[in-house]
Amino acid sequence: MVAGQKLAIAVCGLHLRGQPLNTQLTALQSTFVKACRSADQYRLYAFTDASGKTKPGMVALPPGSSGGAAVYLEVWEMPLENFGSFMLQVPPPLGIGTVELDDGSSVKGFICEGWVAEACAAGASNIEDITHLGSWLAYLERQQQQR
Repeated sequence: MVAGQKLAIAVCGLHLRGQPLNTQLTALQSTFVKACRSADQYRLYAFTDASGKTKPGMVALPPGSSGGAAVYLEVWEMPLENFGSFMLQVPPPLGIGTVELDDGSSVKGFICEGWVAEACAAGASNIEDITHLGSWLAYLERQQQQR
């Protein structure tokens, strides 16, 4: 590892600017790079975890399959030496994997285990497919309007 190296990380939910977990990024000296969209090969879900908190999960579709959409993301740069500390704060079914952006490039970013999509398709009451909204922020806005 070279001192000063940075890792680009795509976030799509609670780590976005203005969201409750954004401080996990800023506390580790991460800096905002850009807002963008993923490639159109993802589905976005809102799921309620065992603690009762609702979170987003972005699931990649198999290559060549249809039904995906582009999801709003933010790309942040984190000092590589802080990445391990960040990973310790990422609970399942979330993880960090490779996320393809709409410009064809790829970065590390939040992904969600595929069982979330399977459970949603099977009718799980604690998971909602929110892909059609295009972003976690649009989901939050819709939830606010429904109150």
